[in-house]
Amino acid sequence: MASSHWFRDCINPKNFYAAQAPVLKATFIGGLTPFTVVNRRRHDSALECTIFGYVNSFIHAATFCTCYVITLVKHESVTAHFFDSEISTLGDILQIIVGLVALIMTFGYSVFRRQTVIDAFHALARTDLHFKEIGVETDYKSTLFYNYGLLFIQITVNLAYITISIAIVTSSGVFICGTTWAAFFLPFMMMTMITSLFVCIVNQSKHRFYLLNKILRSLQEISVDKRRLSFDEKQNEVKIVKIQKPLNISSVFSNTNRYMPDVINQVASIQSEISDACDHVEDYFKVQMLTIVTISFLISVFDSYYILETIFTNDSTDTPFTKVQFVTFFFCQGFIHVVGVLNIVYVNSLTIHENKQIAVNVHKLINVNNYDDELTKQLTNLSLQMTHRKVAFTAYGFFKLDFTLLFTLVGAATTYLVILVQFSLNQSQPCNQSMINYVTTPANTTLSP
Repeated sequence: MASSHWFRDCINPKNFYAAQAPVLKATFIGGLTPFTVVNRRRHDSALECTIFGYVNSFIHAATFCTCYVITLVKHESVTAHFFDSEISTLGDILQIIVGLVALIMTFGYSVFRRQTVIDAFHALARTDLHFKEIGVETDYKSTLFYNYGLLFIQITVNLAYITISIAIVTSSGVFICGTTWAAFFLPFMMMTMITSLFVCIVNQSKHRFYLLNKILRSLQEISVDKRRLSFDEKQNEVKIVKIQKPLNISSVFSNTNRYMPDVINQVASIQSEISDACDHVEDYFKVQMLTIVTISFLISVFDSYYILETIFTNDSTDTPFTKVQFVTFFFCQGFIHVVGVLNIVYVNSLTIHENKQIAVNVHKLINVNNYDDELTKQLTNLSLQMTHRKVAFTAYGFFKLDFTLLFTLVGAATTYLVILVQFSLNQSQPCNQSMINYVTTPANTTLSP
């Protein structure tokens, strides 16, 4: 009975924090966050930092740094078994140094800036209280299943990538020590945990912006109806508004004309709370996002170079891997990191778009409202608020994390890829010139009188 009761509570969360439990507990176990969801009373959950969380974060950081240091001291790398050149050595050193610095900063931020991300969760939880004031009930069960699905996809991708990589290496009879493998996979594992937590929070913000837009569009429909009918005849009529969304968040609230300004006032409060949450998210994740984009960019550039060097050259090498194994290994590594960046950019762009749509719907509602000055005043104040509470996500202010980042990364990657190819050609040019001199010199000697 106790186990069945516990299972029902796990799949039927009663509040915002319980719905985020899968992602928060995963990052807690992974040492990325020192806080987790705890149940204080029945149907009441909250975020709480624990001593185990701090110790766990320190152990993970120390273990990861030790693996990196051992790899640097031994001058070992997974890439060296595939491609041994000055460029591959430079790529390994850059990735290890960036990964080591990133790990230290990431775990440091998780401990010293923990309150920032906690405030983001608190702000989103307060928005649900405001929603309830206008009759909006949130289906936390759907949010919970979304988070379970997010974790399942992340774990499946991790296992598939690690399995394929190790299978390719072991099938060629190459032995690589555990610390080298750890230093190779750690950037990706860290990126996966950070991305899961980031997407979890931002996606919740996006859905709440979406719900605000549904409310405004519903009020617009009411205003259009009241333009067709006399207000005096419909003064006592109650209008029922039904709002639905993909996560089964629905609302039924009653509105007469005199209550519409109150609803807009609540919409303004909710939009401000969500914007506060997004500000906290941007402040907490700005270092992590810079880390993820930097690591993904380095890996994708060097992997692209390795693949092009293998496909378009017929030079024999000492590598024990076939050309298919070589391309598959580095393609999987580069592709998986690019997908991580795409996931971040995609959810950020959708969230920013939903917030911008609020201003559009506000002005559409102003255009159709010609009977209530108080409603127009509230809408004007909300429009002014939207100009000052814009949502944006950046990587420590260096660049925005939206679709414009993709164009920037593609252009930069192409530039550096051309530089690497030119450097490789310059390396082989002295050898080719020596061969030309060796062939032409005897001929010149024979033809001279």
